[in-house]
Amino acid sequence: MPYFRTSENEAIVVNFPIWSSSNHPAALPLLLRFIKQLSPKLMVSLDRGCDRGDLPLQQHLLHGIQSYTNLLESLDATNAMTDTVSKIERFLFQPRIESTTLGRLRSPDKMPPWKTLFASAGFTPVSFSNFTESQADCVVKRTLVRGFHVEKRQALLILCWQNRELISASAWRC
Repeated sequence: MPYFRTSENEAIVVNFPIWSSSNHPAALPLLLRFIKQLSPKLMVSLDRGCDRGDLPLQQHLLHGIQSYTNLLESLDATNAMTDTVSKIERFLFQPRIESTTLGRLRSPDKMPPWKTLFASAGFTPVSFSNFTESQADCVVKRTLVRGFHVEKRQALLILCWQNRELISASAWRC
């Protein structure tokens, strides 16, 4: 593949979910500096919408509860087996809810919105291609559960259920 050459120590893309720093929100600027030092071509980030460090504590907790309620309701709509849903709730959602809550209690100071932190660290948002958007739409349309759709807002692709945001994806040039 002559068009795709890389060395062993070269970072091409970094996947950076916002929630990866929810236990220690104050560490986010340090993580962004580290990613910047890797010099990737692109950073892809996912945001579940529940980790809002820019809100006062009470609003942060209420927003988190609403976000997880949306996720749980969308999971129920899939009519998955009860045992499977129970495992997802216990091993995925419960630890994330605890992490979101405890992370904010450990660092009660408000943080700037993550997009502001990304921009101040020297990252610039990149729009998704039409192909990427059509692939996201195709995946959602192939789902047998009604109520899911993809929205595009500025440089974000957002997965929604019943017009409520579940998760968003963004790409950033380094």
